Amino acid sequence: MSIPPELRVLCRRLTSTSVEDLPRLCPTLVGYVLRCGGPLSAVPETKGKDNASEASVLVHRLRTHINTLLNGRSPAGRSAAICLIKAVIDVGGWESLRQSESWIRGLISILQKPDPIAAKELCIVSLTKIYMTLQGYQTLVRETATPTLPSYVTACLQLIKSPASDKALKTPLSLVNTVAWSLSKIIPLFPTTLRPFSAQITAELKTYVAPTSSDPLSVPEGLRESARKALIVLHYTAPKNGSSDEWAKSVRATVNDCHKTADQIFRAVQESWESTSGYRSQAARTDVEPSGGTDASDGFPTWTGLTSGAERLVGLLEFLAAYFQMPTKAAVTLPLGDVLDLTGRISLITLPTSEDSAGMNAAISRDERAELWSVLPDIHAAALRLHTAIYRRLQSNAISLSTDSIDQMVRIFGSDRHVPSVRESAYDLANELLLVAGPTLPKLTVDSLVPLIQACCRDTLRPTGYEESRSEAPPNGAKQKDPASSNADAFLATSTTTNAASSAPRASHEEAALSLLPMLLSHLPQRHLSPDSRALLDRTAILAASKPAMLASCLHPYKDSRGRYYPSILPFLVRQFPQDQDVEVLRTNLLRSARAGTASHVAEQTWDDPREGLDVLLQERKDDESEPVDDGDVDMNRNEATEKEVKPSSAGWGLTENKTEVDTEPVVKNAFFTAERTVVVATNSSPDNAGDKVPTSPLKRKASEIDPGKAKRVDTGKGPETVVDVSVTAKAVDDEGSDSDSDAESIQIDMTMDDDDEEDEADEE
Repeated sequence: MSIPPELRVLCRRLTSTSVEDLPRLCPTLVGYVLRCGGPLSAVPETKGKDNASEASVLVHRLRTHINTLLNGRSPAGRSAAICLIKAVIDVGGWESLRQSESWIRGLISILQKPDPIAAKELCIVSLTKIYMTLQGYQTLVRETATPTLPSYVTACLQLIKSPASDKALKTPLSLVNTVAWSLSKIIPLFPTTLRPFSAQITAELKTYVAPTSSDPLSVPEGLRESARKALIVLHYTAPKNGSSDEWAKSVRATVNDCHKTADQIFRAVQESWESTSGYRSQAARTDVEPSGGTDASDGFPTWTGLTSGAERLVGLLEFLAAYFQMPTKAAVTLPLGDVLDLTGRISLITLPTSEDSAGMNAAISRDERAELWSVLPDIHAAALRLHTAIYRRLQSNAISLSTDSIDQMVRIFGSDRHVPSVRESAYDLANELLLVAGPTLPKLTVDSLVPLIQACCRDTLRPTGYEESRSEAPPNGAKQKDPASSNADAFLATSTTTNAASSAPRASHEEAALSLLPMLLSHLPQRHLSPDSRALLDRTAILAASKPAMLASCLHPYKDSRGRYYPSILPFLVRQFPQDQDVEVLRTNLLRSARAGTASHVAEQTWDDPREGLDVLLQERKDDESEPVDDGDVDMNRNEATEKEVKPSSAGWGLTENKTEVDTEPVVKNAFFTAERTVVVATNSSPDNAGDKVPTSPLKRKASEIDPGKAKRVDTGKGPETVVDVSVTAKAVDDEGSDSDSDAESIQIDMTMDDDDEEDEADEE
């Protein structure tokens, strides 16, 4: 085996460099070690020392240098030794692990010395890596891990031990986070060895699970997550087969703590909730501030004040969600009834719609009630995140919970839709709900999701700049403010982009809305959506340039109550993504379907140009859409059109100025319906065919707002104009001479001819 040159350079640099300069050379030295995996993982030869290979000698020299630095008196040398040990373990394999016992004991001793915090954190990471790697070798576990693990856990707990009540913790929270992370990784691997430390770990880490503003420390989010994971995996240490019962017991205890906290912070409201899990609410005292917690070692710390109580409840709900995110040692029984009972209680507390004090506790001051309404959205968002964690863990097995979850989500969303965090949590939950039970939702449930659909489209369009601008003009009859007391800047024109940037939501919020948009098109029963809602979804997908949403719209066309399919947004998709393979596959398949459908009507017909087949398909769709309706329906629609003016749909998000001109029949009021297009063809006509009947074109309208105008004449200098309907040209030839035109159409033609004569006379004058 050839010797890597990095191995020689590494040994030479360790010998020639002073100990104090080694820490700044650690990146270079670690890079050398990572390239020497072959010699470090090779088994040494069993021959005499004189016949040993040069590689074995260099490896032995490297290990000797590391041991010298690890056991030396210089903190800089010990820090360099920690880095080199971690690198050797990463590439050394079984051979390095076999000789790592002395390194393990040296690293544990560093945790008990006054070395820099960074060195201790790196030491914990290195020991965790060694123990995780040892777990795959039972012999090494028995010889190395089992004897040294108790010493390591004891040293870690000494670092994070809570001081007396009148003293502050000297250990930085970053080191506490590293210790909690290490314990969460090691406990599932060595549960029997760490069983005696279970109670002590719980006492030291429970402070960081659900912190409040009443605590002396400000706990970062990373430490909260690490502490929760370490406490959840403690059920691995249960004796025999009791891990499942221990896990369920911990979940029920956490739910009970949530109820006790809710009894205090919801005391300003007369709750109509009745527990289905057997919990009995405890009456809260009204003469003191809300408070909770306990001084016991196995309980959560005490808190005082409604805001602190809300923070504790949010932390406990997140702790419950972590139970469903972490793996378990064995199959467990989920207390879903208790969890849904808790979230149902929280969802019943909503913001009041007026100043009416009905349902309020008269013994509680108005200030406390206002404080409750200010913290309630955070509690609601945490409850929605708990639902999301349950669905992500159970997936299709949670379909029986969908009804209750949707009801709670709709209730919370209707109360706190103005809060971005609540909308984001609702989008994530709706995404998971639609995956599980979307196609089976009844129409009543789909109708209740309309506010969520509108908010999703609004949040999706906000970063694109197409969001509807809401004017704040006072209503008619409202009194204007005194100009002297008004803000002068309000009279200046301001940019909408500046206002939008000041209140822009987080990136995760926009991602949640954008990911929900295609789910609303693919997993909701489209037959239960109203035309306005489907138009809003399609328009949002186009303006946001969302390829998944546009694909979902094309794959799930909308069909109205008459059984007619509405136009597809495939042209917009092809124009936006012309080189995309997914779009090309969809377009090609639709083209083949068009050819197959046309071949069933026209025998042995082929097209040299693919666009010809697509034109035939579009022509057939136009013929189907132009089927006549009953005379009674026509008369009724015409009467309605004369009595009132049709108002434009509000689903356009303020895009009425960009409406597309669509040729439709005047009796159809559906924004999606497309009728036959007409073209004006200039022909040379003779007096002989002046009396022939020409099929008239349907009246035009623009987004159901503008009344159809008169037909205009285009003077080409070749002859009089003839209005020809492309889709019915063949029928006009076959039915020539038939009396099929209505009186209204004849009157319109005469009026058009009169107007043309008047224009000619005016030109002559």
